[in-house]
Amino acid sequence: MSLTLLGMLGVTAVWAQKEGASQTAPPRRLDPDVVSVRLLLGVGDRQRETWSGQAKVDQGEILGVEGYRFRKGDKVTGNDSWQAKSLLVRKVAAKKAGQNAAKKQVAAKKQRQTGPGTPGVNIAPNGVIVSLKAPSTATLTVETERGDFKVRLADLADGLAHPYLDGKAEARQVPDGVTLLDSVDQEDFPAASADANGAAWVAFVVHQARGPSDLESFRTRPKSFAESAPKGGGDQIRLLRFTAGKAGDPIDVTKPGLDVWRPAVAVDRNGKVVVVWSENKEGNWDLYRRIYAPENQSWSEPKRLTTDPGTDTDVVLATAPDGKVWMAWQAWIKGQAEILVAEVDGDNNSQPLNISNHPGNDWSPSLAFAKNGRCFVTFDSYRAGNYDVLLWSGTSEGGRLVSVAGSAKYEARPTLAVDPRGRAWVAYEERDANWGKDAENLVDGKGSTLYRSAAVRVRCVDGDRVLDAPDPLANAPEELRPMNSYPRISIDRDGRIWLAFRHRQESIWGTQAVMVVGALWVEHATSLAGKAWEPPQPLSRSDGLLDNRPALVAPSDGPLLAFYSSDGRLRREVELTPELGRKFWTHQGTPSGPDSAFNEDLQVAALSPLTKGGSVDPTPTDVVASQDETPAVHPDETANVSRMRDHRIQAGGKTYRLIRGDFHRHTELSMDGGSDGSLEDMWRYALDAASFDWMGNADHDNGGGKEYTWWLAQKTTDLYTGEKFTGMFTYERSNAYPHGHRNVMFVQRGIRTLPRLVDETGVVDEDTPMLYDYLKEHNGLCASHTSGTAMGTDWRDVNPEFEPMVEIFQGHRNSYEYLGAPRVARRPGEAIGGWKPLGMVWNALALQYKLGFQASSDHISTHISYAIAIAEDSTREAIFDAFKRRHCYGATDNILLDVRSGEHIMGDEFNADGPVRLKIKVQGTAPIARVDIIKDFRYAYSTEPQRAQVEFEWKDEEKRPPGLSWYYVRVLQTDGELAWGSPFWVHQGNTQAN
Repeated sequence: MSLTLLGMLGVTAVWAQKEGASQTAPPRRLDPDVVSVRLLLGVGDRQRETWSGQAKVDQGEILGVEGYRFRKGDKVTGNDSWQAKSLLVRKVAAKKAGQNAAKKQVAAKKQRQTGPGTPGVNIAPNGVIVSLKAPSTATLTVETERGDFKVRLADLADGLAHPYLDGKAEARQVPDGVTLLDSVDQEDFPAASADANGAAWVAFVVHQARGPSDLESFRTRPKSFAESAPKGGGDQIRLLRFTAGKAGDPIDVTKPGLDVWRPAVAVDRNGKVVVVWSENKEGNWDLYRRIYAPENQSWSEPKRLTTDPGTDTDVVLATAPDGKVWMAWQAWIKGQAEILVAEVDGDNNSQPLNISNHPGNDWSPSLAFAKNGRCFVTFDSYRAGNYDVLLWSGTSEGGRLVSVAGSAKYEARPTLAVDPRGRAWVAYEERDANWGKDAENLVDGKGSTLYRSAAVRVRCVDGDRVLDAPDPLANAPEELRPMNSYPRISIDRDGRIWLAFRHRQESIWGTQAVMVVGALWVEHATSLAGKAWEPPQPLSRSDGLLDNRPALVAPSDGPLLAFYSSDGRLRREVELTPELGRKFWTHQGTPSGPDSAFNEDLQVAALSPLTKGGSVDPTPTDVVASQDETPAVHPDETANVSRMRDHRIQAGGKTYRLIRGDFHRHTELSMDGGSDGSLEDMWRYALDAASFDWMGNADHDNGGGKEYTWWLAQKTTDLYTGEKFTGMFTYERSNAYPHGHRNVMFVQRGIRTLPRLVDETGVVDEDTPMLYDYLKEHNGLCASHTSGTAMGTDWRDVNPEFEPMVEIFQGHRNSYEYLGAPRVARRPGEAIGGWKPLGMVWNALALQYKLGFQASSDHISTHISYAIAIAEDSTREAIFDAFKRRHCYGATDNILLDVRSGEHIMGDEFNADGPVRLKIKVQGTAPIARVDIIKDFRYAYSTEPQRAQVEFEWKDEEKRPPGLSWYYVRVLQTDGELAWGSPFWVHQGNTQAN
């Protein structure tokens, strides 16, 4: 066996040695027989230690070493030597870090994780990848300043990590991998297909930044914010041929500057390469196709494949045994997602086959063919009120559906492979039951948060039988078993089943010592030969986001190949210095170029089994047993939502509707989003689990001010906007108290997030007025959230023209109505996120600010916060206008609240000649315990109806001098759920309404 250097981390080594050097790794051919050895140094260190060293081998030769997690100051010093230290990831004092370490470790395991941070080490190991040409009988000697150890290469053949130096060092074999493309642009979303000549064709997206790739803080207040609406940039589809271990030059499939989503590729019977992608033209996402002829290097003209007004997306391709290319995709038809199948270039009379065709949204198609020509498509569906995995098999004439996974758990994102015996192998992701239902944090609530747990499962459909495959993580170490997602399944030339999946390796937030791009997810791969899976192996350069979907392809010669992207958040990690903290206030990466901590590049790895020879017939185990159903948290939710959607308010000559949504939802894009799930999870939650009418992504600066993550958030906001759902362009802009966190909203796409205005001490007082100038120039608005915490404000700066509402309740924390009100913390120890009582909403009202009320979720919490717009329509413009006019209310459940005063609705300001009269209608999801009318800081009226539906009128009999008064209605149910109506502001006497 020959061993040589994995091209895994050459970029890191170059950067760590010479700032300003190119980030392009030296080209190296991918060799299926090459294996690499990864050495982790400093495992369990309690303070930073020096792990500089040298490697020697007794047989063969060392070709080189490269860094695993090198930072500035770490470097390769020779062909076989390096200079490195273990790494501080959380700021702790050295003495404290070493005290009572064992007790702290036990306590950390027992501690209930509720918030966005993840318990983890303060000091992380560094390491190197060693390359050798040596027989398997060779021994690698590693000499370091902390001790020497010997590694027998034969011991690493089991794929496990082996400890040395009393566990301070670790060695393991990792698959060979090389970089395909590495540039200042973002290369992402690869799809791959093999041809008959042993080559693989890879289609992918190249994104050029629209404006700066990262936004730096302001030192002076800008006079104009025109640069916040940049032009240029955009996407392009490209194609490359990978053969003999090397990639050819990329070929343009489309022109640059487009708005595209996830391409697919297949090779037809004539060797022509078919590329299909989704593209946004004039607000409609449709599928387009081009065909490349390698023999004369020519392209067909682009062809539009779909024309319906709804979004067509997530296309997948497969070649049938007769050489024709077929496609399956998600089509949004009249606001509902269906899965369609069609021949890519069928005749004009052929129509797509709707294989889902059932109420409830259907997602994530995967397509494959058996040797006999039978077509298989797997997808997941929300038709039962939770995600289940289905498998369709048939022909163009029709087929049948089989339930692959149909419990009350979240079972989604299936991928499919068909083995030579015609059995369909389906891999999918499993999360907790009642996914996206009532949950306050990662441990509490009747339901489950979006990313509380995650596991990968595999099942085999053999005729009419649905069989379980062995647990893919059964032979994995304990730390690798939780939090595994986005499975991808394939079959190699020998018939082995291969599974790749994302694993959350690390999530550092809180006293961090690094520029945190976000949590760290790494791709792993394992194979099933017989009845057991091999130990999962980490893939080279696979660090990046949670939603990363490698393309697995089996060429006609050689091992299975995995093509994937990586943003380099681990390999290009940057220490957080005071200077960088001021320059990039959100702590999420640094500028492009040599110092970049975030740039999507394309990688490829060769997947070879650890076990050579023997049986390769994958064997499923038992027939899937029926599972007990978990009771639904909201059995009447469909009726409750319909009642809200059907309600109409006739007032002032206009007709209003209740548009339910959320202004504040985080994902994997946030630096503290390691427990929030992926960007797609957010949209699935909004469309299915919550049945929202609108949603806004509230990742911090849409991913720390990075252009690419902003582009993805904006793109998917358009992608999922349709007939029944509206995505709003939003983000969270975070400043510590007293400046406060604010969520920002725009109607139009294309407005970049606003950096902070800082000096040497941090954010300055003029930052908030600068925000209002920016909102004025680009027609935006904002809302303070968690106002009574360390993330809140003392209301020193409020401009109601651009800040017309406030988040009165947040699902992840508390209510901020006033001290003593329901769900408001009553002492510092009860306040989640800090105790700043000056931020209570009544204090803003006391300062005469006119703010509407809404409730939103923030991190983790689900289904207990609703920002309800009272709008004339569900368009972006109508929703924005409703919040601008304070026509809104907040609730913790689907509580219908309709309060009017004559021709005025909640949020209005008006003149009254006589006593104020309120007409109140409430329809709860449980009996109403209490309805309060609050006027000018006192309870003007209360009633305790003890029934679900309440309607009454109230007249204000209080005699007061002329002036301005405010009134609002609060509803409390017997189960503790609440609704807060936005106030009316009423001028009586000679005062005038604005």
